[in-house]
Amino acid sequence: MSSPPPPRSIEADLHKNEEEEPVPEVDDADIPVDPLLTLLYMRHTLTSPWSSSEEREAAKAAMMEEMERHNMAPYIRLVCEALGVPLDEAKLAEMDAINAKKVAAFDARLKDAVDNLGDTEVRDVLQAKCDHYARIGDLEMCMRTNEECATKTLATGPKLDLYFQRIRLGIAFSDNAVAAKGITDAHRLMKDGDWERRNRLRVYEGIYHVFIRDFQRGSALLLDSITTFASGELLSFQEFVFITVVASLPVLSRPELRKRIVYSPEVNRTGVDDVRDLVNSIYDCQYDKVFPNLEVVCQHLRKVVYLSPHVSYFFREMRVLIFTQFLDSYSSVTLESMGAAFGIPVPALDSMLCTLISNERIACKVDRVDGSVETYRGDTTNFDYHRIVKSGDLLLNRIQKLSRLVDM
Repeated sequence: MSSPPPPRSIEADLHKNEEEEPVPEVDDADIPVDPLLTLLYMRHTLTSPWSSSEEREAAKAAMMEEMERHNMAPYIRLVCEALGVPLDEAKLAEMDAINAKKVAAFDARLKDAVDNLGDTEVRDVLQAKCDHYARIGDLEMCMRTNEECATKTLATGPKLDLYFQRIRLGIAFSDNAVAAKGITDAHRLMKDGDWERRNRLRVYEGIYHVFIRDFQRGSALLLDSITTFASGELLSFQEFVFITVVASLPVLSRPELRKRIVYSPEVNRTGVDDVRDLVNSIYDCQYDKVFPNLEVVCQHLRKVVYLSPHVSYFFREMRVLIFTQFLDSYSSVTLESMGAAFGIPVPALDSMLCTLISNERIACKVDRVDGSVETYRGDTTNFDYHRIVKSGDLLLNRIQKLSRLVDM
């Protein structure tokens, strides 16, 4: 039986100077979050079963105040239809009339710019009209005007800003196709883009990949952006760091975790204490603290719109990570001692291990007679072989079923 990995205290002394390096100034306070994304976050709070009644009431009041102040009739219709809330048609008619006057004014300015001015003035009017549609939450008209504005825009920077707006619209309206196309279009132009917009695209793309549960790609992009973050229109820096750490935990190796998360000045000084405590308990092998810290982090995940669909996935991957890390130090260990190390009952531990073993996520077997867990060092080729055989059997069964249907 080998001993567990050494605690972090020795490494902490060796890297004391590294920890004390100054953190680059990240000032996104002057960049307001896109109003549609702010509404998305409030809407998530309103609809989440994990929100308290006080949080729901506060979110509802803030949403109504924001939507009414800016005459967001299209967005109100969308939200009320999704929530099954009756519409106030009289108030919506008033908002529609106000918005129609604004659009008519934009159309008059656009006609004058086309007849008497140049392409720059035409583009400016189209951009203002596009921003108006975004402000009232009219996705269809905003996208149409955005595309029209892009045809009048020659400079790379302003055109990239239009693509960034499309990505934000896709995220705000949970339309992955719109967001993905915006990212693809932005990549087409990025070879001529400036440094600041390259960094912004990494953040946008990273958040999108986390949203669709591609943590491998998403975490790589977000980690590369952590020292150059300048996308305050998308989310706050503190929330960005939290999402980055959560997305990185299931996919980073222990050396990479140490280098990019444990000793990261941004992580240690941003105020994301809950996820930092989880990281430290895993890295320092403080297994009795892992599940309490994991529960706190999962509660936080449920409140983040980009992460809330992935709570079960994250919890499962964390169990794989910590059980594998623990068992790597032993050739055999009793269920009782393993349960005591994690602070969980033996029946619960047995159930978790059996589920993970049957899904081929951890390399061990449970001996219920002896009450022990035996580990083995199978290589990845062996696992891949069994997985391919299993998938091949399923494919053959489906082909046989199809052939029987054809014969009929």
